[in-house]
Amino acid sequence: MNDTSSHTPQKPKRSRLARSWHALLLRASRPLRGRDASDPPPLWVAPGEGPQGVCDAFPHGEAIRAVISRYATILDIPMSFRIAANCYSPPAAGGAVHVHAFALPTLPVFLGVWSRVSLVQLPTVYGIPLLEGLCRALEPRTQFGRGVPLVDGDGRLVGEYLGTNLYCLFDLLGQEGAWVPVLLRRHLDLGLPRVVLAVARERGVPAHEVEDRLRLLRDETQALARACRLAHRKVTRQAYIGACRERLVEEIRFLEAEIAILEEGVEEMARRIATDTRRLREGRRRLRLSDEWQDPLEVVGQELDRVRALPEVCDAHREDGWIRLTTGPILAGHEGRRYSLGRFQVDLSFNGDVRVVNLTNRVGPFDHPHVHAGRPCLGGVREGMAKLLGEFQLAAAAEVLIDFLKTVNPAEWRLPVFHWPEAGQEAEHGVLAAT
Repeated sequence: MNDTSSHTPQKPKRSRLARSWHALLLRASRPLRGRDASDPPPLWVAPGEGPQGVCDAFPHGEAIRAVISRYATILDIPMSFRIAANCYSPPAAGGAVHVHAFALPTLPVFLGVWSRVSLVQLPTVYGIPLLEGLCRALEPRTQFGRGVPLVDGDGRLVGEYLGTNLYCLFDLLGQEGAWVPVLLRRHLDLGLPRVVLAVARERGVPAHEVEDRLRLLRDETQALARACRLAHRKVTRQAYIGACRERLVEEIRFLEAEIAILEEGVEEMARRIATDTRRLREGRRRLRLSDEWQDPLEVVGQELDRVRALPEVCDAHREDGWIRLTTGPILAGHEGRRYSLGRFQVDLSFNGDVRVVNLTNRVGPFDHPHVHAGRPCLGGVREGMAKLLGEFQLAAAAEVLIDFLKTVNPAEWRLPVFHWPEAGQEAEHGVLAAT
């Protein structure tokens, strides 16, 4: 080193006017009422000497001390690290490099009430994500007394320099302990080339030696950043493995509960099969009784006449063991609008089976909002429909089914009714189109 003389931290020599001005700014930045937190003493480091100042006066003091000591020793330049409780840290005089954390060289708050400089969100600095809730930075703006801006590789304004004073605009000390030295070194690597040459010239250190030493420090920063990223990846990997284990335990717990529900469902289906078997036996018994007292053909003929008399039915006849009826245009209302669902062909079987086919307005495989591929979703109506067909009550069954076609239920439809065309002017008067 070119200068091995000891360095004693002293208050910077300033003119009486400058001292008065900064004393006024300091007073104006403090609240009118209450006790204001005093700023901790700065941490001073001279080349070849230990740090002077209390390291535990602020978070991560030992890590900050190690970084400042390393840079002061390599560059052979005295350095200080300062923090301000009110984000105002007046610039210090030359002869040393002064680092101000989360502070400005100008007044940020007037009388502790009126904010002259707002806080902005800064999610990443030097490519390193800041902690959620602490990704704050002092607003980058042009202001009388502010320094020259410093921009990181992502184009974010992260600091300023004014003379031999290097200001950090983001919340450095609020971050994770492992990343604080990396962030500080990154900030020094960015700002020192702009402020250190004047101090080095005063101490007789050649410019090319300063550049070589700065390059060495940058290489150390890169190595430290790589090590921190590897450690962070390891911690993240362990956290991911732990999360996977928890997810596996949760999945096992879910499957066990689902199996219990399915077993209960299987038992319920077995009970239902037994009940349906008894109902089927009873239906066949009643059918035999019906055969004994009346000719089914005569009953079917009478019922077909009643079905043909329904206003919505155009035709009804027997075909291949089915009762087939054809409807006129069916309209359905929903939310104050009427929709033309089309004409339908309905096939009824005495065993309770029902088929519905849209003859005019089919939408893909959907014949109706509640009918897919000819199979209607009758819900609670199915049991009553089977009972009516089993007792040869075709007219009643047809009325129930036509009412089913005219009604749409959003909670149970398979395709919304909006896919069918809206009815024309004749629907507004409640008149079906001519068959």
